[in-house]
Amino acid sequence: MLNHHESTPLYVQLKQDLFQQMDLGRLKPGRPIPSERSLCAKHRISRTTVRQALSEMINEGFLYRKQGKGTFVNQRKVNQGLVRIVNFERTVLELGLKPSTQILGNEVVPADIQSAKTLDVPLRSQILKLTLLGKGDAAPLVLYKSHFPLLFGQRMAREAFRLEKKEIPFSTYDLYERLGGVTPRSVVQTFEAIAADDRLAAIMKVRKGAPIFMITSTFQTADQRPLEFRTALYRGDRYKFHLTREFA
Repeated sequence: MLNHHESTPLYVQLKQDLFQQMDLGRLKPGRPIPSERSLCAKHRISRTTVRQALSEMINEGFLYRKQGKGTFVNQRKVNQGLVRIVNFERTVLELGLKPSTQILGNEVVPADIQSAKTLDVPLRSQILKLTLLGKGDAAPLVLYKSHFPLLFGQRMAREAFRLEKKEIPFSTYDLYERLGGVTPRSVVQTFEAIAADDRLAAIMKVRKGAPIFMITSTFQTADQRPLEFRTALYRGDRYKFHLTREFA
């Protein structure tokens, strides 16, 4: 029950109560929350109060409405910081999901203009392309497309297949630690939003045109030698990113 004598507004208390029910697993993603009428009766509050609380939670991305069917709990988003690199497994576990990684592709391809320049290799020379699909509870979360200088990429791919066989979740970031020796010391990244085309929508299990975060990264050694050129495609409905910046 809400406390009608507290200074905290009732709609805020209702939001707090619903958040608690989500944390306890009583309100699960994809499932409906109690109707407005039942929330009014349970907490002895007006429908206006209930609607204010629900509207804010919908705007904040915690709930969503289905026309004629009610209000439902949204999937929690991965809230990933941009200051530190955190491995895929830890990120997904913190969301309360079971992480897994599937290798979608491992092929030798000719370096195009962008990858040749980024990896500092001759144009059309052979490089290794490794494609990984990161999942949470078997649902696609992120698609990684990585390009490596050929010999180094083949080492990375062998380790990737070994981890996949053992059902150990990973991204290429984890492969460096397991190989030893060569380790990235910095990463240069760009961020942009794109819309899923037919092929990407099919892989990520989203509708065509759904929002996708695209992060392009170049991993470098301490002496700025490029190790990997990677494009990571994150589902916009499952990820958000945060960064603390200082004023100059």
